[in-house]
Amino acid sequence: MQLALSVRGLNKMYHSGPRSRSMAVPALRDISLDVDAGEIVGLVGRPGAGKSTLLLCLAGLLRPDEGSITWFGEQVTGHHVPAGLAYVPQRAGYYSFLTVREALEYYATLHDLSSANRTAQVESALREVCLHVHATRRVSSLSPSLIQRLGLAQSLIGSPRAILLDETLCGEGLLFDRDVVSLLTRLTRRGITIILAAPNPVELHRIAARIINIVEGRAVTARRESAARVAERLC
Repeated sequence: MQLALSVRGLNKMYHSGPRSRSMAVPALRDISLDVDAGEIVGLVGRPGAGKSTLLLCLAGLLRPDEGSITWFGEQVTGHHVPAGLAYVPQRAGYYSFLTVREALEYYATLHDLSSANRTAQVESALREVCLHVHATRRVSSLSPSLIQRLGLAQSLIGSPRAILLDETLCGEGLLFDRDVVSLLTRLTRRGITIILAAPNPVELHRIAARIINIVEGRAVTARRESAARVAERLC
């Protein structure tokens, strides 16, 4: 199995209070983990445990104080983030006056794609998450579950090799939705790695090959299952 992600000795501190009396608060403590290509990994933990901080570091959007992050053999640095990483935050923001299709078209312009390829990828993403029937609706009119589908569609633009979802699919039952589960399964069969965070492990146990429990910035538990065992649960 090809290694997609290697994390070693990751530490991150936040500082609170006035600069003269600033207190260092540990957010991540000595995180080390490996993730295979095509693996679904779930991150669980209470609010403030460090899940979002870890995903931000993995996406190259937040610099750790110590440690290394390597995607597909390329190290994440302050000046370089390997291509092919898709990150969707917990509360993704979209221009409410745009239609669903326009929101994805706008996001697609951030990628180095030809006009024809942008159009093709947007239409493909709409169908993959079953949003094609809502493509002309304004973002402002979407329900929370449809907004979550829009976030998932966004992550598919640009032919990602890894997708990082910060509670993007949680709370609206999407991790139990047959179409969404089928999509995640197809993505992993293409070798796409998926790391997703959720406050409730029940939402992740069905689809994730491994659950990592984040407690006060530490990865304290991990459970790994074979791809075959996960596929059996999804049938």
